[in-house]
Amino acid sequence: MNTVLEIKEIRKSFAMNHGRARVFGAEYKNVINDLSISLEEGMVTSLVGGNGEGKTTLFNLISGLLRPDNGQILYVGERESIDCILSSPWQIARAGIGRMFQGARVFDELSVKDHLLIQARQSEGEKPFSRMLRPARSKKLENELSERIYHELKGFEEFRALWDAADTPAASLSFARQRLLSLAGLLVGGYDLLLLDEPSSGLSRESFETLYKLLDVMRERGKTVFLIEHNMEFIKKAADTCHYMAEGRIHFSGSPEEVLDHADVKQSYLL
Repeated sequence: MNTVLEIKEIRKSFAMNHGRARVFGAEYKNVINDLSISLEEGMVTSLVGGNGEGKTTLFNLISGLLRPDNGQILYVGERESIDCILSSPWQIARAGIGRMFQGARVFDELSVKDHLLIQARQSEGEKPFSRMLRPARSKKLENELSERIYHELKGFEEFRALWDAADTPAASLSFARQRLLSLAGLLVGGYDLLLLDEPSSGLSRESFETLYKLLDVMRERGKTVFLIEHNMEFIKKAADTCHYMAEGRIHFSGSPEEVLDHADVKQSYLL
């Protein structure tokens, strides 16, 4: 089995009482503390731990939204292989890493279709402003991408319902449907590695089935999923392997059942 993401001894600290700024003479707190982890191709890997233990910070480091103080984050993808520390968020996404954030993130002025087209264009390696320079080609590509989007979404009832409302402003959707739109965008984006931050949050029981099906499709396609989650039932059903994170490092790993049954994990989640 091939390693898709290799993280070696990364560390990230923030100045206390100064947010993310580097402040001379300030006291610093290590949020990520010499953390190492690798992700295997075609696996769904879950990351669990209490609040404030550095899980979302880790995702921000992988995504290029933050830079670590030291260490390595190496990605080996089908599109290209990159050093995430030396790459911009756009370059990381173009290389094949897609992300779903913890909250619903939509552009108020864009429609459902616009959001999905942006993700689909990303998979083509096209920069957003290129459509302004080549409008004729852009229109042809938009039609081709629309067909591809429909083909990808038609097997998912809730995704298909989103596409049926393609002209609806994304901001007018409920929180749950905005989350579904984020998941649909990752599917049409053709990413090889998905970073999902609490994907089950805000979803109905029916939407859970859509999420399970999406993860199964990703497995079948040999894609890799790395998710942060607090829903124990979801982790046990969805994940292949699990890591427990505390104090900015991985303390132990194993099957979801082994990790979630550990006393430290039960204490973190007050089970």
